[in-house]
Amino acid sequence: MLISFGLGLAVDEKMSLEGFSEYKRREFCNDVKCPVQMKLNQQKEHSEEYEQIRKTCSTACVYTTWQFHHWLIEKGYIIIASLNLEGKASLFASVDKDLLNWIDEQVQKGKYCNRSHLIESILSEYRANHV
Repeated sequence: MLISFGLGLAVDEKMSLEGFSEYKRREFCNDVKCPVQMKLNQQKEHSEEYEQIRKTCSTACVYTTWQFHHWLIEKGYIIIASLNLEGKASLFASVDKDLLNWIDEQVQKGKYCNRSHLIESILSEYRANHV
């Protein structure tokens, strides 16, 4: 499953990957039975009551980003953001959990600044040894 934040993409350029389904609006809210969402579900969409209740979602959500993020992980979602950074390209990869744990250990030990630094360093070393 997939959540895509098409930051910097033109309106027609929707990010999608074959074989993945995108997150449906309010899926988290309905799944965790958010009390605000349960009230919204009882109202006619776009009615005055609906819009009044909906303001709670944008100003005083009862759930945290951490809870949402971990729900996404539990449900098998991945988050893809296209930032269109100059000189950078996006890469989607599936990585073995043991390898990812090793990568994170190397970063935690201070050998590398972050995952990208480790990967770029290893690729540079590989290129130098195989030219």
